[in-house]
Amino acid sequence: MTASADLPESGARPVPAAHSASGARRERGLAMVACLVGSALVLFSASATWVSARVQAGTGGQASAVAAPLPVKWSGGSLAPAATALALLGLAATVAIIATRRVGRTLVGLLVAGAGVAILLVAGGIALDPMAAVRGTDEVRALVPIGDPTILDLSRTMAPWLASFGGLVLAITGVVVVARAGTWPAMSGRYQARAAAPADAWDAIERGQDPT
Repeated sequence: MTASADLPESGARPVPAAHSASGARRERGLAMVACLVGSALVLFSASATWVSARVQAGTGGQASAVAAPLPVKWSGGSLAPAATALALLGLAATVAIIATRRVGRTLVGLLVAGAGVAILLVAGGIALDPMAAVRGTDEVRALVPIGDPTILDLSRTMAPWLASFGGLVLAITGVVVVARAGTWPAMSGRYQARAAAPADAWDAIERGQDPT
């Protein structure tokens, strides 16, 4: 009776360590995928057209005699070059998440979260009101070197919103990395250098090499 009473208890015994390790690896993998997705969205949108308009010189001062307005298109790389650099940081974080340990991984999470917030602010600001960013571009200064430019028929695409979403993904991922950094495993030992075994020293001696 005692043995039979103990069987259900022993059979119901959970194995938390294996499930915990598997879940931690899954979380870490999802965070890496999220970094890739967020960074890819920003980089992909950076090459697309964000804003288009027609540019003409102002009517005051020395710029009174001008030609007809010229059509101009601005990409994300032109309007928000910092977003591209921050997205590359997100790509680098994909590798750093698996290569670092608790303290280093926490730092990586903070950097990713900061990069995501910065991308969200820059791209989101342009998506809401691109006029200020457009006026300061090289394209406008080249067309209107003197006087104030007049921006006509300004229109926006969905690309800055796509970049904003990528920044949001990076920001959320960074927060998750910081919160879960201590529970995720580090890089597997099979990727580290194998320690020299005694058999290796004997093999070196047989080949006439000094094992020391």
